Amino acid sequence: MKNTKIRTAIFYADVHEAQNLEHFGAKFLRNYKVFSKEISLWEYKNHAFFYINSGIGLINAAIFAQKIIAKFMITNIINYGACGANATIDFYKMKNQLIFPEKFYLLDVKTPWYPPGQLPYEPEFYQNNKIGKNSILGSSNSFIFKKEQVSEFTFVSFFDMEAFAFAQVSEKNNSNFYCIKYLTDQIENNSEIEEVNLAIKKGSKKAVKFVLELLSQL
Repeated sequence: MKNTKIRTAIFYADVHEAQNLEHFGAKFLRNYKVFSKEISLWEYKNHAFFYINSGIGLINAAIFAQKIIAKFMITNIINYGACGANATIDFYKMKNQLIFPEKFYLLDVKTPWYPPGQLPYEPEFYQNNKIGKNSILGSSNSFIFKKEQVSEFTFVSFFDMEAFAFAQVSEKNNSNFYCIKYLTDQIENNSEIEEVNLAIKKGSKKAVKFVLELLSQL
């Protein structure tokens, strides 16, 4: 392995999003234990990287990302994973495309003094995705499946449960952040678990292929 410094960590949240990286040409190197959980070190075209299941939710994402950055001096955080869409999105047109959110909002925050999604004394949103392309994503600790849940966030097109945390931790650590999503469900449309999990498996293959090729640009 020519590039011995490990600069990159690839995070996914749902176990259904995991892929066997050997099928994409990556080479397994070794396991490390973090938080009593094994994380794996891989190599792809002379680029070493961690491949990590953070667990679902904002808290899991934030804790794991911060720990990995601090422990291994990681400078590149990559998050790929599933997202849902609001009712205005053409789901069947978008479901086979990768999505690169530009702005990240925290859907769980509502105060009388700040815009929806803004923590007091924090930015209204984060805009630090290095490959962002003009779409807005909101993150919540709740699965968004009804319009009433996001009635104050009509400007948000896509929803997940982790990306805001990865964006925030990356920003505070001056880390490079890359976020890749794929569509698996839509508000009040298709939230059947079997259908969603099938979409997750299909989308994750496309996302992993993109992410591995992205490594050469970091």
